[in-house]
This record gives sequence, structure tokens and C-alpha cells, in this order.
Amino acid sequence: MSKYTSPLIVIVISFFFLFSCTKKQAEEPKPITPEVPGTPGASGTYATVVDPLFQTRCAGCHAPGKRAAGAWTFNGYSSVNANADKIKQVVLVSKTMPIGGTLTAAELQSLKDWFDKGMPQ
Repeated sequence: MSKYTSPLIVIVISFFFLFSCTKKQAEEPKPITPEVPGTPGASGTYATVVDPLFQTRCAGCHAPGKRAAGAWTFNGYSSVNANADKIKQVVLVSKTMPIGGTLTAAELQSLKDWFDKGMPQ
């Protein structure tokens, strides 16, 4: 073996590990297409609009036993209803949630509309 073979092997292996592991390997959540108000079947209820959004964007951190459960635990409609003011503040007003991501304009509008309608279940 030449004196350059060992370092070359180490460099090749390092590049292999460096470029084979990416954050995009995990399946990224698909954006939720909210129902457009005024279209047939657009009910704007918790079950049709809000629950799918919270399942994909909030439950990863705020589910029971997860790292952000201390601030608020997502446990279905009752937990969202009980923490509506806190959720509105961090999602719609200050837009500090979700951490590490953002909601689309359509998702924000759907959530705002749902809150404005009185949070129908």
C-alpha cells in the first residue's frame, strides 16, 4: 500500500457518510390542502380541517410524552379548545409555531376561519 492509500480511503469513507445522511431522508409531511370556504362540502370543522393540520404539524412535539408536551399537550379537540387562546397567540399572532417550519397562508387562513367560526367540532 502506498502512503496515500490510507488517507484516501479515510477521505472517501468520510464523504460517503457525510453525503449519505441527510435530513430529507425521512418522509416529509405533505402539506394539507384546506377546504376552500364556499365550495360544496367545505364544512370547516375540527374533524375536516384542524385535526389533520394538528396531526401533521403539532403532534410530533406536543403529543403526550413528547418534548413540548409540557407547554401544551395535543390530545384532540378538547385540548385544542381548552388552549385556544394560547394556540391562536403562537400560531396566528406571533407565528412562532411550529418551530422549524411554517404553515402555509392557506393553512393559517383555515385555522383562523375555524377559530372565527367558534371552533366547530
